[in-house]
Amino acid sequence: MAKNRVVFTVTLGELAEVPGTPFAYWAPKSLRDLFQKFPPLDRDVARMPDKPKIADVKVGLQTSDDLRFTRFWWEVPVEKIGTTNKETFQGKKWVPFAKGGKPFYHDIQLVVNWEKGGEEIKRYIVERYPYLQGKWEWVVKNESFYFRAGLAWALIAKSQEHTFDMFAKPAGTIHDVASHSIFLAKEENIWSLLACFNSSLLWQCFVLLEPTAHNHHIGYVAKLPLTPSVLHVPTLSCLSREAHDRLREWATGDETATVFVAPWILQVYDAVKSGTLGMPKTGHPLSRDFEWRYGIPEPALEHAQNAPQNRFSLYALAEACVIWEAELRRRIDEIQRQIDDEVFHLYEISDEDRAIIETEMAKPIEAEELEGEETEAEGEPEEEIQLEGVLTAEEHIKRLIHYLAHQVIGEDPDGIVPLQDCYPAGRSELELGLVSRVRKKLQEIFGEEAMPTVERELQQALGSRLEDWLAREFFGYHVGLYRLRPIIWQITLPSSPESQRNQRSRRRSATQTVQTDFSVFIYWHKLDSDTLRKVRHIYLQPFLDAVEKEIQRGIERVTSGDLTVSQLRDEAQRLSQAQSRLEALKNLAQRIDELLRPHTLQVESRSEWVKEKVNEIVANGYSPNLDYGVRVNIEPLKQKGILARDAERVRG
Repeated sequence: MAKNRVVFTVTLGELAEVPGTPFAYWAPKSLRDLFQKFPPLDRDVARMPDKPKIADVKVGLQTSDDLRFTRFWWEVPVEKIGTTNKETFQGKKWVPFAKGGKPFYHDIQLVVNWEKGGEEIKRYIVERYPYLQGKWEWVVKNESFYFRAGLAWALIAKSQEHTFDMFAKPAGTIHDVASHSIFLAKEENIWSLLACFNSSLLWQCFVLLEPTAHNHHIGYVAKLPLTPSVLHVPTLSCLSREAHDRLREWATGDETATVFVAPWILQVYDAVKSGTLGMPKTGHPLSRDFEWRYGIPEPALEHAQNAPQNRFSLYALAEACVIWEAELRRRIDEIQRQIDDEVFHLYEISDEDRAIIETEMAKPIEAEELEGEETEAEGEPEEEIQLEGVLTAEEHIKRLIHYLAHQVIGEDPDGIVPLQDCYPAGRSELELGLVSRVRKKLQEIFGEEAMPTVERELQQALGSRLEDWLAREFFGYHVGLYRLRPIIWQITLPSSPESQRNQRSRRRSATQTVQTDFSVFIYWHKLDSDTLRKVRHIYLQPFLDAVEKEIQRGIERVTSGDLTVSQLRDEAQRLSQAQSRLEALKNLAQRIDELLRPHTLQVESRSEWVKEKVNEIVANGYSPNLDYGVRVNIEPLKQKGILARDAERVRG
């Protein structure tokens, strides 16, 4: 036992009480004794057949080419997402695919191609690994556990936090090879076990087995001591279920979540106005059983009602959202403490020994121990919006504008929306652009009287005018928010390094208006072989014609002899700028024309399938195939340089 906080006395026999005899000299005897006193989580994996069977700990599906077989759910039609093996034989080829993880609740955003019971994956594995002699089950492991509810966690830790980040994996999902799972005979016991595995005591037991705490392999997890009584403690079940449900409710404000309802700002606004809360509208099958249990905290609603002092304020709504998240985090921390208290009590760990354990947990994981590790999450996009701490009021306002812009583009009949108002070729009526349509949405929601306040607060939050943010920042924001698989693409003028430098300098001024030239947004789910032709001839050609006319009028004024020297100088400058715009427009038109002609491309990718499919869709001129996903279909537009520069972040 520990004589003080520096010197520990322990025998080799005591160290051997823990499987693998790790050199855990600091561990109190009561912690080591748990491995002798209680059975392992999974006796079969732990190779302790004489112990009682508690759970099955299983690795999941290895596709061997995630870029080919997985998508984010927003890339596929939701009506093609199934949650039973039977449905995969009925046209629902995509199944929710659990990968990664966050504690208690993790929104499962990936789907995997499991058409006809994984027919294509199994065939691919047999072809790729001939030495398996047709035994695909050596890679497609534990298929009998697919679609079952359980607990899941990431194989490789992506942070240095002291936690498994274990979450409840709902029925109707398949777990990934890098996201191991626990299955119980009685699914109602999942919630108690979830609480136990998110306790600091079970984590510290794991650290005894795997001191680097980086590789959360089932071989270690299966050996963890589990007192059977933990499965039948109502307190633990209620606490973990509450944490799960509160986190799931918060996810309803995240536009990429399967349970998305509306941005947090609009949820607060609607709750204040009507006292009601909306339901998920994604159509995703994992959102079907959603129900509100806790709602928006009272302090958040009170702030939204009182802060404006009877006057509308977008910032007041955003600040209410900040309070909502802060209240959520406070309650989750409280739940975590209650779980820890209950689990330490169940395992009969004294206060003195608990203090030693928690002191050890407070030590940081050494950074060098994490270097050089790679996950098996081959092909998954590597970047996403990373926001430390509680989301700011400004972030909530950006989420609102992003959502409204997404709505506008998704609602357009052909999914093509110009940035600014324009007269498309062959049409006599003015078509409202993205800027005007977003403003119209804002007015419909908040009312005409509130618009001056809305405009002022938008500029404060965005750091620029609405039109400038939509022109220069929206697409990059969208790319990050949608995990490098954007479903809105911005076609704009190719930019030189000099223009990019000028553009960055413009961003530093919140009051300066950005000069916007041709720019249109296209919607992934309405992309077809005619989309680029429409962009080229219906939207771009009128810009070309207008600039050519502007140049002709400028030449006539310069050569008229009616201008003063000063006027002549100003006119010549405008003429030069117009000629530069014309060259840029012609350059864009030429690049689109080249895309529409048969060609081949050199593609950098980890997946041979990606390379093959990119060239397939350009072999006869750009002809998208949405079944191949965003990564394949966006590549030709990236290479031609017709998309805003943030498209370069789409890779894999």
